Amino acid sequence: MKALITGIPGFVGSHLAELLLKKNSEVFGTCLACESLENIQPFKKRIELFECDVTDFDRLKRLVKKIMPDQIYHLAAFSSVGKSFEKPLRVVEINVRGTLYLLDILKDIKKITRILVVGSTDVYGRVKKSQLPIKETCGLFPISPYGASKACADVLAYQYFQSYGVNAIRTRSFNHTGPRQSRGFVIPDFASQIARIHLGFSKPQMKVGNLEAKRDLSDVRDVVRAYHLLLQRGKPGEAYNVCSGKAFKIKYLLNHLLKLIPREIKVLKLKTAKRPVDIPVLLGDNKKIKKEVNWRPEISIERTLEDTFEFWLQRYQRR
Repeated sequence: MKALITGIPGFVGSHLAELLLKKNSEVFGTCLACESLENIQPFKKRIELFECDVTDFDRLKRLVKKIMPDQIYHLAAFSSVGKSFEKPLRVVEINVRGTLYLLDILKDIKKITRILVVGSTDVYGRVKKSQLPIKETCGLFPISPYGASKACADVLAYQYFQSYGVNAIRTRSFNHTGPRQSRGFVIPDFASQIARIHLGFSKPQMKVGNLEAKRDLSDVRDVVRAYHLLLQRGKPGEAYNVCSGKAFKIKYLLNHLLKLIPREIKVLKLKTAKRPVDIPVLLGDNKKIKKEVNWRPEISIERTLEDTFEFWLQRYQRR
Protein backbone atom coordinates (compact mmCIF):
# COMPACT_ATOMS: atom_id res chain seq x y z
CA MET A 1 0.00 0.00 0.00
CA LYS A 2 1.50 3.32 -1.09
CA ALA A 3 0.55 6.26 1.15
CA LEU A 4 1.40 9.90 0.47
CA ILE A 5 1.25 12.33 3.40
CA THR A 6 1.40 16.03 2.59
CA GLY A 7 3.07 17.94 5.40
CA ILE A 8 4.65 14.79 6.82
CA PRO A 9 7.20 16.51 9.13
CA GLY A 10 4.46 18.24 11.11
CA PHE A 11 2.93 17.32 14.44
CA VAL A 12 0.15 15.14 13.03
CA GLY A 13 2.03 14.01 9.93
CA SER A 14 4.87 12.49 11.93
CA HIS A 15 2.50 10.48 14.14
CA LEU A 16 0.57 9.32 11.08
CA ALA A 17 3.78 8.25 9.33
CA GLU A 18 4.77 6.18 12.37
CA LEU A 19 1.39 4.44 12.40
CA LEU A 20 1.47 3.67 8.66
CA LEU A 21 4.99 2.26 8.90
CA LYS A 22 3.75 -0.09 11.62
CA LYS A 23 1.00 -1.13 9.19
CA ASN A 24 3.73 -1.95 6.62
CA SER A 25 2.66 0.79 4.23
CA GLU A 26 5.15 2.30 1.80
CA VAL A 27 5.22 5.89 3.06
CA PHE A 28 5.96 8.99 0.99
CA GLY A 29 5.77 12.55 2.23
CA THR A 30 6.06 16.18 1.21
CA CYS A 31 7.88 18.90 3.08
CA LEU A 32 8.98 22.48 2.48
CA ALA A 33 12.61 23.34 1.76
CA CYS A 34 12.98 25.30 5.01
CA GLU A 35 10.96 22.92 7.20
CA SER A 36 12.38 21.20 10.28
CA LEU A 37 12.57 17.40 10.01
CA GLU A 38 13.06 16.86 13.75
CA ASN A 39 9.71 15.08 14.22
CA ILE A 40 10.48 12.41 11.62
CA GLN A 41 14.21 12.03 12.28
CA PRO A 42 13.92 8.65 14.12
CA PHE A 43 12.33 7.00 11.07
CA LYS A 44 13.37 9.33 8.23
CA LYS A 45 15.31 6.58 6.45
CA ARG A 46 12.17 4.48 6.19
CA ILE A 47 10.16 7.05 4.23
CA GLU A 48 10.64 8.75 0.86
CA LEU A 49 10.66 12.50 1.31
CA PHE A 50 10.08 15.12 -1.39
CA GLU A 51 10.38 18.88 -1.22
CA CYS A 52 7.10 20.10 -2.65
CA ASP A 53 4.83 23.04 -1.91
CA VAL A 54 1.20 22.04 -2.41
CA THR A 55 0.58 25.42 -4.08
CA ASP A 56 3.01 24.45 -6.89
CA PHE A 57 0.62 22.65 -9.24
CA ASP A 58 3.12 21.36 -11.80
CA ARG A 59 5.52 19.98 -9.21
CA LEU A 60 2.68 18.41 -7.22
CA LYS A 61 1.27 16.78 -10.35
CA ARG A 62 4.64 15.29 -11.31
CA LEU A 63 5.05 13.95 -7.78
CA VAL A 64 1.62 12.30 -7.61
CA LYS A 65 2.12 10.73 -11.06
CA LYS A 66 5.56 9.46 -10.04
CA ILE A 67 4.34 7.84 -6.81
CA MET A 68 0.84 6.82 -7.98
CA PRO A 69 -0.29 6.43 -4.34
CA ASP A 70 -3.16 4.25 -3.20
CA GLN A 71 -3.92 6.76 -0.45
CA ILE A 72 -3.29 10.46 0.12
CA TYR A 73 -3.53 12.05 3.54
CA HIS A 74 -3.74 15.79 2.91
CA LEU A 75 -2.40 17.41 6.07
CA ALA A 76 -0.34 20.30 4.66
CA ALA A 77 -2.06 23.50 5.78
CA PHE A 78 -1.85 26.95 7.29
CA SER A 79 -3.09 25.88 10.72
CA SER A 80 -3.12 28.96 12.97
CA VAL A 81 -6.58 30.40 13.56
CA GLY A 82 -5.16 33.53 15.21
CA LYS A 83 -2.60 34.26 12.49
CA SER A 84 -5.19 33.67 9.78
CA PHE A 85 -6.69 37.08 10.64
CA GLU A 86 -3.31 38.65 9.88
CA LYS A 87 -2.68 36.68 6.67
CA PRO A 88 -6.06 35.81 5.13
CA LEU A 89 -4.73 35.67 1.56
CA ARG A 90 -1.97 33.26 2.52
CA VAL A 91 -4.32 30.95 4.41
CA VAL A 92 -6.66 30.77 1.42
CA GLU A 93 -3.75 30.18 -0.96
CA ILE A 94 -2.47 27.18 1.01
CA ASN A 95 -5.67 25.64 2.36
CA VAL A 96 -7.95 26.17 -0.62
CA ARG A 97 -5.63 26.18 -3.61
CA GLY A 98 -3.49 23.33 -2.27
CA THR A 99 -6.57 21.14 -1.77
CA LEU A 100 -8.03 22.09 -5.16
CA TYR A 101 -4.78 21.19 -6.92
CA LEU A 102 -4.69 17.72 -5.36
CA LEU A 103 -8.33 17.03 -6.18
CA ASP A 104 -7.84 18.19 -9.76
CA ILE A 105 -4.77 15.99 -10.19
CA LEU A 106 -6.68 12.96 -8.91
CA LYS A 107 -9.51 13.74 -11.33
CA ASP A 108 -7.21 13.10 -14.26
CA ILE A 109 -5.05 10.14 -13.18
CA LYS A 110 -6.14 6.63 -14.08
CA LYS A 111 -5.43 5.00 -10.74
CA ILE A 112 -8.20 4.94 -8.12
CA THR A 113 -6.70 6.83 -5.20
CA ARG A 114 -8.51 7.59 -1.97
CA ILE A 115 -7.78 11.00 -0.46
CA LEU A 116 -8.47 12.20 3.06
CA VAL A 117 -9.08 15.95 3.10
CA VAL A 118 -8.36 16.86 6.69
CA GLY A 119 -10.59 19.67 7.87
CA SER A 120 -11.37 21.40 11.12
CA THR A 121 -14.11 22.03 13.63
CA ASP A 122 -13.65 25.71 12.80
CA VAL A 123 -15.84 25.18 9.74
CA TYR A 124 -18.86 25.12 12.09
CA GLY A 125 -18.20 28.52 13.65
CA ARG A 126 -20.09 29.66 16.71
CA VAL A 127 -22.72 27.00 17.49
CA LYS A 128 -25.69 27.53 19.78
CA LYS A 129 -25.89 25.48 22.99
CA SER A 130 -29.00 23.80 21.64
CA GLN A 131 -26.90 22.43 18.74
CA LEU A 132 -24.32 20.78 20.99
CA PRO A 133 -22.84 18.25 20.53
CA ILE A 134 -22.09 19.27 16.95
CA LYS A 135 -23.15 16.74 14.33
CA GLU A 136 -21.91 16.54 10.74
CA THR A 137 -25.32 17.80 9.61
CA CYS A 138 -24.69 21.15 11.33
CA GLY A 139 -24.32 24.04 8.88
CA LEU A 140 -20.92 25.49 8.00
CA PHE A 141 -20.73 29.07 9.28
CA PRO A 142 -17.02 29.77 9.86
CA ILE A 143 -16.03 32.94 11.68
CA SER A 144 -12.29 33.06 10.94
CA PRO A 145 -10.29 33.12 7.69
CA TYR A 146 -8.85 29.76 8.71
CA GLY A 147 -12.33 28.28 9.25
CA ALA A 148 -13.55 29.75 5.96
CA SER A 149 -10.59 28.26 4.07
CA LYS A 150 -11.25 24.82 5.56
CA ALA A 151 -14.96 25.10 4.73
CA CYS A 152 -14.03 25.88 1.11
CA ALA A 153 -11.73 22.85 1.00
CA ASP A 154 -14.50 20.69 2.50
CA VAL A 155 -17.02 21.78 -0.13
CA LEU A 156 -14.50 21.34 -2.95
CA ALA A 157 -13.82 17.76 -1.85
CA TYR A 158 -17.55 17.05 -1.90
CA GLN A 159 -17.95 18.70 -5.32
CA TYR A 160 -15.09 16.71 -6.85
CA PHE A 161 -16.63 13.51 -5.53
CA GLN A 162 -20.04 14.38 -6.97
CA SER A 163 -18.81 15.77 -10.29
CA TYR A 164 -15.82 13.56 -11.09
CA GLY A 165 -16.01 10.59 -8.74
CA VAL A 166 -12.83 11.52 -6.87
CA ASN A 167 -12.69 9.26 -3.82
CA ALA A 168 -12.48 12.09 -1.29
CA ILE A 169 -13.34 11.61 2.37
CA ARG A 170 -13.57 14.68 4.59
CA THR A 171 -12.75 15.06 8.26
CA ARG A 172 -13.87 17.82 10.57
CA SER A 173 -11.23 17.34 13.20
CA PHE A 174 -11.74 18.88 16.62
CA ASN A 175 -8.82 19.99 18.81
CA HIS A 176 -6.07 17.43 19.30
CA THR A 177 -2.78 17.54 21.14
CA GLY A 178 0.09 15.39 22.35
CA PRO A 179 3.86 14.97 22.10
CA ARG A 180 5.58 16.97 19.33
CA GLN A 181 2.94 19.68 19.09
CA SER A 182 4.73 23.02 18.88
CA ARG A 183 4.26 25.92 21.23
CA GLY A 184 1.59 28.37 20.19
CA PHE A 185 -1.15 25.91 21.16
CA VAL A 186 -2.55 25.78 24.67
CA ILE A 187 -1.34 22.37 25.93
CA PRO A 188 2.27 22.59 24.69
CA ASP A 189 2.39 26.17 25.95
CA PHE A 190 1.39 25.01 29.44
CA ALA A 191 3.50 21.83 29.41
CA SER A 192 6.66 23.55 28.16
CA GLN A 193 6.44 26.29 30.78
CA ILE A 194 5.94 23.76 33.60
CA ALA A 195 8.83 21.62 32.33
CA ARG A 196 11.17 24.62 32.33
CA ILE A 197 10.13 25.51 35.88
CA HIS A 198 10.61 21.92 37.05
CA LEU A 199 14.16 21.90 35.65
CA GLY A 200 14.96 25.26 37.25
CA PHE A 201 15.24 27.10 33.93
CA SER A 202 12.43 29.52 34.77
CA LYS A 203 10.93 31.18 37.83
CA PRO A 204 7.99 29.30 39.44
CA GLN A 205 5.33 31.36 37.74
CA MET A 206 3.53 31.07 34.43
CA LYS A 207 1.35 33.29 32.30
CA VAL A 208 -1.99 32.06 31.00
CA GLY A 209 -4.93 33.43 29.08
CA ASN A 210 -8.61 32.49 29.21
CA LEU A 211 -9.11 29.34 31.31
CA GLU A 212 -12.90 29.19 31.08
CA ALA A 213 -13.24 28.05 27.47
CA LYS A 214 -14.23 24.40 26.91
CA ARG A 215 -12.71 22.31 24.14
CA ASP A 216 -13.36 18.85 22.77
CA LEU A 217 -9.81 17.50 22.94
CA SER A 218 -8.31 14.25 21.64
CA ASP A 219 -4.89 12.63 21.65
CA VAL A 220 -3.09 12.94 18.31
CA ARG A 221 -2.36 9.20 18.37
CA ASP A 222 -6.09 8.48 18.49
CA VAL A 223 -6.68 11.00 15.71
CA VAL A 224 -4.21 9.41 13.27
CA ARG A 225 -5.84 6.02 13.95
CA ALA A 226 -9.11 7.61 12.90
CA TYR A 227 -7.53 8.94 9.70
CA HIS A 228 -6.15 5.53 8.81
CA LEU A 229 -9.49 3.80 9.45
CA LEU A 230 -11.36 6.41 7.42
CA LEU A 231 -9.27 5.73 4.34
CA GLN A 232 -9.76 2.00 4.88
CA ARG A 233 -13.50 1.98 5.59
CA GLY A 234 -14.95 5.48 5.22
CA LYS A 235 -17.46 6.33 2.50
CA PRO A 236 -16.21 8.65 -0.28
CA GLY A 237 -18.09 11.94 -0.34
CA GLU A 238 -18.89 11.76 3.37
CA ALA A 239 -17.73 14.06 6.18
CA TYR A 240 -16.78 12.73 9.63
CA ASN A 241 -16.25 14.47 12.93
CA VAL A 242 -13.03 13.29 14.57
CA CYS A 243 -13.48 14.14 18.23
CA SER A 244 -13.52 12.74 21.74
CA GLY A 245 -17.13 13.66 22.45
CA LYS A 246 -16.02 15.32 25.70
CA ALA A 247 -15.46 19.02 26.39
CA PHE A 248 -12.73 19.89 28.88
CA LYS A 249 -12.38 23.26 30.57
CA ILE A 250 -8.92 24.71 29.95
CA LYS A 251 -8.61 25.28 33.70
CA TYR A 252 -8.96 21.53 34.36
CA LEU A 253 -6.21 20.74 31.85
CA LEU A 254 -3.87 23.27 33.44
CA ASN A 255 -4.56 22.00 36.95
CA HIS A 256 -3.73 18.43 35.96
CA LEU A 257 -0.42 19.54 34.44
CA LEU A 258 0.42 21.56 37.56
CA LYS A 259 -0.01 18.41 39.68
CA LEU A 260 2.75 16.63 37.73
CA ILE A 261 5.51 18.42 39.62
CA PRO A 262 5.93 18.91 43.39
CA ARG A 263 6.84 22.57 43.09
CA GLU A 264 4.13 25.20 43.60
CA ILE A 265 3.68 27.51 40.63
CA LYS A 266 2.10 30.94 40.66
CA VAL A 267 -0.39 31.30 37.81
CA LEU A 268 -0.70 34.79 36.34
CA LYS A 269 -3.84 35.42 34.31
CA LEU A 270 -3.23 37.85 31.48
CA LYS A 271 -5.74 40.07 29.77
CA THR A 272 -4.81 38.78 26.33
CA ALA A 273 -5.91 40.46 23.15
CA LYS A 274 -8.96 38.57 21.96
CA ARG A 275 -9.41 37.38 18.40
CA PRO A 276 -12.10 39.25 16.44
CA VAL A 277 -14.32 36.29 17.31
CA ASP A 278 -13.88 33.54 19.88
CA ILE A 279 -15.85 30.36 20.56
CA PRO A 280 -16.56 29.56 24.25
CA VAL A 281 -17.56 25.88 23.89
CA LEU A 282 -16.71 23.24 21.28
CA LEU A 283 -18.15 19.77 21.68
CA GLY A 284 -18.47 17.23 18.90
CA ASP A 285 -20.67 14.22 18.22
CA ASN A 286 -18.59 11.19 17.14
CA LYS A 287 -21.39 8.66 16.69
CA LYS A 288 -21.00 8.55 12.89
CA ILE A 289 -17.30 7.65 12.84
CA LYS A 290 -17.82 5.12 15.63
CA LYS A 291 -20.61 3.41 13.71
CA GLU A 292 -19.15 3.47 10.20
CA VAL A 293 -15.46 2.70 10.78
CA ASN A 294 -15.52 1.34 14.36
CA TRP A 295 -13.20 4.02 15.74
CA ARG A 296 -13.28 5.32 19.28
CA PRO A 297 -10.79 7.24 21.44
CA GLU A 298 -8.53 5.01 23.56
CA ILE A 299 -6.11 7.41 25.25
CA SER A 300 -7.32 9.36 28.28
CA ILE A 301 -6.82 13.12 28.39
CA GLU A 302 -4.79 12.68 31.58
CA ARG A 303 -2.31 10.38 29.82
CA THR A 304 -2.12 12.80 26.90
CA LEU A 305 -1.20 15.63 29.26
CA GLU A 306 1.37 13.50 31.07
CA ASP A 307 3.00 12.33 27.81
CA THR A 308 3.11 15.90 26.49
CA PHE A 309 4.76 17.13 29.68
CA GLU A 310 7.29 14.28 29.46
CA PHE A 311 8.05 15.22 25.85
CA TRP A 312 8.93 18.79 26.83
CA LEU A 313 10.85 17.66 29.88
CA GLN A 314 13.06 15.38 27.78
CA ARG A 315 13.47 18.04 25.13
CA TYR A 316 14.82 20.59 27.61
CA GLN A 317 17.00 18.00 29.33
CA ARG A 318 18.77 17.27 26.04
CA ARG A 319 19.74 20.92 25.60
